[in-house]
Order: sequence, then C-alpha cells, then structure tokens
Amino acid sequence: MANHTVITLSREYCTGGRQIAQAVADKLGIPCYDKELITIAAKQSGLSEAAIAASEKRRTGSLLYSLYSMGGDLPLADQVYILQSNIIKKLAQEGPCVILGRCGDYVLRDRPYTLKVFVHGDQDSRHEFAKTWGPTMNLDERGVDIMLEKEDRRRAGYYNYYTENRWGDVHNYDLVLNSRLGLDACADLVLQAYNHMEALKK
Repeated sequence: MANHTVITLSREYCTGGRQIAQAVADKLGIPCYDKELITIAAKQSGLSEAAIAASEKRRTGSLLYSLYSMGGDLPLADQVYILQSNIIKKLAQEGPCVILGRCGDYVLRDRPYTLKVFVHGDQDSRHEFAKTWGPTMNLDERGVDIMLEKEDRRRAGYYNYYTENRWGDVHNYDLVLNSRLGLDACADLVLQAYNHMEALKK
C-alpha cells in the first residue's frame, strides 16, 4: 500500500470546511476533491452531473436491505455512493490529496496513512460565516437557523445511513476543530497534524 498521507475532511454546514480543505490542499500543492468527485462519477457512469449531485441528497431505508432485496438493481443513490467510494479509494492510492465529505473517513477507514478531520462550529461563528457565503448570505437569522438544522440533519442522515459510525462522533476522527478559531488557524492546525503524521513514518 502507498504510504503517502491522505486527508479527509467532514464538516457541519456553514463552518468553512470547504475553504479550509482548499487552503490546506493549496499550501501542500495537492488536489482537493469535492465537486470534482461528481464530475468523475458522471464520466464513469454516463449519468449527468446534475443526476449525481441530486442522488447525493437522497437515501433509501437501508443499504444492506437494498443489497439483499434488490440484487443488482440498486437505487441510484446507493449506486452513486458505491461508485464514489471506489473513486475515493482509487484517488487515495494515486497520491496525497484532500477528500471533502462523502463519508471519506469511513471509506478510507482501513487505510493507515489517512488524517481524518471534522470541523464543527458554535451558532455565532456559523451565523457570521453565513453572512459572507453565497447560499446563505441573503437569509435572515431565522432562515440561517433553519438552513443549518436542515443541512446538518441531511449530512448526518447520509453518513449514518451509509456507515457503521455516527456523524460528528469525535471517536471517528484524528482531529476535531471548532471553526470559531478562524479558517486560517484551522487550516494551519490541519497542516501541523499532516506534517506530524508524515514525520511519524520516517
């Protein structure tokens, strides 16, 4: 198995996790895979990127039930999860990278050189971020609260459905960060952890 380090980053909504992931990737000079995973999955499956993106927001009752009861005729959301999981494993084999979301920490759970990061935030810092971020910047305070709850519930549901773990459980991660520290500080802490993991291999 290749011994380069791969970073997976999961996050609560409106914590700047995508920005942190990209900053870390830029500083290390390695790729960051987020929406790129949708593009790759679309090319491999022949589905449109819109269909892949939409399927990520749906799930059925039980993946194991689907596997046993529907044979090869899996629901689209389950097919996309399996496809993206295989893509994540392949990308992790090819070289160091940052994987954002999509149960990356679970997909690579058996890979020893993986730094698993989770970013969360208090309500005040998430509201401050929401004021500056496109999808939420025009919402009032109540609207932001509704969006935070809705998106966190969706992410938790997706993760809890497709994995044996619980979303946000600190035991699943090597590094848990509060975004109120600031995005730059969080990125620097991820870099420190990455460099420490690299040093341990020598």
